[in-house]
Amino acid sequence: MSEAPSDSAVLDVTGWTCPAPLRDRPRVVMGHGGGGALSAELVQHVFAPAFGGEVLAQLGDAAAVTLGGARLAFSTDSYVVRPLFFPGGSIGDLAVNGTVNDLAMSGARAAYLSCGFILEEGVELSVVARVSADLGAAARAAGVEVATGDTKVVEAGHGDGIYLNTAGIGLIPDGV
Repeated sequence: MSEAPSDSAVLDVTGWTCPAPLRDRPRVVMGHGGGGALSAELVQHVFAPAFGGEVLAQLGDAAAVTLGGARLAFSTDSYVVRPLFFPGGSIGDLAVNGTVNDLAMSGARAAYLSCGFILEEGVELSVVARVSADLGAAARAAGVEVATGDTKVVEAGHGDGIYLNTAGIGLIPDGV
């Protein structure tokens, strides 16, 4: 009796490796900004040795510090999403909610945010206004105040409309 030909083949993947960029690559790749293993390697092998410090060595979503007897969490994050508006949100509310979440992961109740806008020359002011309105609405919903900020403009063709950076600070309650 002869065997019937198989409709499926077995693929031997023994020894295969993922072609993800390695730490010893000489250039930054998109994966370095994705929050995964390459981001961690960049922080651990480039930033942490350059900056030092016990707080940074914790490598948390937010730094937990004591200042004047108060326990605080401090976090920063940058947002470079496209499109700027998507089902369920925008870069504005993503920036607020992402930073508030990072503070919450440290046990803190977010209190204040800063927001840096990096705008590409030529972006429509109506788009900037809509992102700002979304950011403000998200801050109010989260019970935080946008207390300070900054704006920079890059030449047309050297950005992607709007980039945001938010930093937040919150109190860590006793017992947490």
